[in-house]
Amino acid sequence: LLLLFPLGGLTVLLAQFMPSGTLQSINEAPGILAHILLSIMAYGMLTIAVFQALLLLLQDHQLKHKHPSGLIKNFPPLQTMESLLFGFLWAGWVLLSLSLLSGALFIDDLLAQHLVHKTILSSFAWIVFAVLLWGRHQLGWRGHKAIRWTLVGFCLLMLAYFGSKLVREFILHI
Repeated sequence: LLLLFPLGGLTVLLAQFMPSGTLQSINEAPGILAHILLSIMAYGMLTIAVFQALLLLLQDHQLKHKHPSGLIKNFPPLQTMESLLFGFLWAGWVLLSLSLLSGALFIDDLLAQHLVHKTILSSFAWIVFAVLLWGRHQLGWRGHKAIRWTLVGFCLLMLAYFGSKLVREFILHI
């Protein structure tokens, strides 16, 4: 989490000095606002989980090759890093579940709002994370298997959030 502090500070500074004409207010119903907030929180938590997974991969690689660098020497033990990863995954999965549920309750027409592909990809990501968490609990999945499942789930989620925007705005011009 130490790496997130500078990123958070940079974000606050950029928001502070952003030109005033570029900000838009959101005029949506409270249910839609809750859905948007839950979606952003889920994506943020799962992004932290991906960074944790990548750090875990780096730490594991350096420990197996018996040449840990200075940064890796300061990390907690591998088991602690893995426990943190699954804590982030659980929190992100719960938030993603609430986001999908709120979307189902408050989005009126998926087709008219061009949200079908976003919903399908987000649901697939939800399934991937659910299988990963089940695999950890029931089958003891850890290490590289957990990292791979985390990265696959996040790629699906990233496609849901950014891929659908790319398709709509740049390819289909909707």
